[in-house]
Amino acid sequence: MKILKFLPIAAIACLAVSCQNGGSGLTATSTQTDSLMYYLGQMNAADYLREATRDTTLKETSEKQAYINGVRAGLAALKEGNASYNKGVMLGMQMASQMISFSDQMDVKINRTSYVGSLSSAIMADSMPNVTLAQTEFRKVMQNIEDAKSEKDKVASQASLKSVAEAAGLPKISDDLYGKSTDDVEGNVLADGDEINLESKITKENGEPITLPLSPKGKVGNKRNFPEVINTALLTLKSGQTGEYMTTAHALYGNRAKQMGFEPTDIVKVTLTPTLQPKADEEEKK
Repeated sequence: MKILKFLPIAAIACLAVSCQNGGSGLTATSTQTDSLMYYLGQMNAADYLREATRDTTLKETSEKQAYINGVRAGLAALKEGNASYNKGVMLGMQMASQMISFSDQMDVKINRTSYVGSLSSAIMADSMPNVTLAQTEFRKVMQNIEDAKSEKDKVASQASLKSVAEAAGLPKISDDLYGKSTDDVEGNVLADGDEINLESKITKENGEPITLPLSPKGKVGNKRNFPEVINTALLTLKSGQTGEYMTTAHALYGNRAKQMGFEPTDIVKVTLTPTLQPKADEEEKK
């Protein structure tokens, strides 16, 4: 249906003219546009309520009201007939959202004045900014911030892991990994390059399952197949042996931990049972 493609445009148009229905439902005097915006509002409300099933704090009345107030502020922000102003408002809202997200994920304070000052001076200048230089320096600074955050998270997560793992009586394998095998089998310990099938279970410290499974097969030591901390654990096991380990969200997911809903210091429990894949010549003999 063409209306599905039209809906995002309708939402922007609604903002641009600050459209308001004036009530919570439709009446006999409602226009087609009223109806369009009413049903769009119902769909947006459903999006919010679906998110609230994952984040239960959003079910609180105060959070719902804050969200509605934010929508009203957005509707009031744009000016009909002033395209340049409206584009600026849209960029400002987009940047504010990105700044809040970045500040939360990287533990830094964002200077909005610095951004607006740079934008203003460059727009008002007679010449085009050196985009190549800006991109290069942006990447350098971004990498420095990410490295500093990663180091801070590593120190904090390793301290948290040590405390919890030692209390549980697990032996240390590395600063990011504690654990041991839970059974004994015959055979050699796995080595880098071994092709394996892997049965795994990942949970939070309280036993709640984590729905981010590891690859069911891959090569030991290959970071594209398994995270480094998992490769370290695999190298302590024999084919067919089971091991139970504790690590951290930071060691497992790196700087993506917060994006996945974890604090870097969150403890993660991992159970692994690797099995060597038969080699091609062995398969032919069968």
